[in-house]
Amino acid sequence: MMDTQRVLASALFKIGAIKFGAFRLKLHERNPNAPLSPIYIDLRVLRSYPKTMGIAAEAYAHIAQALKFDCYADVPTAATPLTAVLAFMTGVPMISPRFEKKEHGTGSSIDGSFRQGQVALLVDDLITRAESKLEAIAVLENNGVLVRDVIVLVDREQGGVRELNERGYGCWPVLQLGSMLTFYKNEGMITDEQFTRTDNYLALTNKGV
Repeated sequence: MMDTQRVLASALFKIGAIKFGAFRLKLHERNPNAPLSPIYIDLRVLRSYPKTMGIAAEAYAHIAQALKFDCYADVPTAATPLTAVLAFMTGVPMISPRFEKKEHGTGSSIDGSFRQGQVALLVDDLITRAESKLEAIAVLENNGVLVRDVIVLVDREQGGVRELNERGYGCWPVLQLGSMLTFYKNEGMITDEQFTRTDNYLALTNKGV
């Protein structure tokens, strides 16, 4: 991990965004018999920690500078405040796809100003599977906004990046969970048992279990 990645990983741990135990995830809606996750990454708490949110936005911006796009688009609602900070920091416009179309006013399924043919860089906080990203992409593309790349703060390494790549979209994570776990273990922030249990779980679920 680079120094900037270590700073972010440490900051996420300190604000309680990384939790250990036994957790149900969104993937259990589709596969209720999947093993419970020994780790839960709650990046929604970032909105309560402006300094850490700034660190995260800077990390996003570092990745985004190598990509070509006209605006940011968030995956609502977890990534909305992060994307807003990123847009403000970089001066790049932001739009927001709506999973439920407005039934009043203009009835638009995208919040913000956009035009057909624009390229949006999709921003999310976490990737496990690709469903929510593909749902947001579908809204954007149905309105004539192109998507080529997705950036996420943390990749749980459970197949989501691969799913997006197979659909033709680039996916660029700031942090990967395996590297984060190794960092936490080496820094004495988690126990050997927490590391081993989570590492074994990731190896199992990455095989599609």
